[in-house]
Amino acid sequence: FATTWGPIVWAICGELYPARYRAICIGIATASNWTWNFLISFFTPFISSSIDFAYGYVFAACCFAAVLVVFFFVNETQGRTLEEVDTMYVLHVIPWKSSSWEAPENIFEDLHARPDSKKQEGQAEHGETEHGEPTEIQE
Repeated sequence: FATTWGPIVWAICGELYPARYRAICIGIATASNWTWNFLISFFTPFISSSIDFAYGYVFAACCFAAVLVVFFFVNETQGRTLEEVDTMYVLHVIPWKSSSWEAPENIFEDLHARPDSKKQEGQAEHGETEHGEPTEIQE
């Protein structure tokens, strides 16, 4: 496990989530990892004494389920930038066809541009303060 699926999960976590959520999602993934590690190590002696070697079938089923999840839900990220990976999920690229996906021209500027970068220079931004008073901000 430590030479196959184990470390791959951490590489996928670093690429899978959008930049604005990446830190919190990796934190949740790490907490989940340690929680499941504790639960499995705590309950393994009880389960092994009850069903003996058949406990290995449980792990085999988990590995089979993991293969299906990866095939159907995880895009191929080899050789891609984080922006390309984000774009693939935004555009709902089919994971089993993702290795041959090519980004449409100018898609990164359209999807990942800052909202205020599209305004004309010198144009005022209008808004309200927290008390409802109108404000005008010059760029």
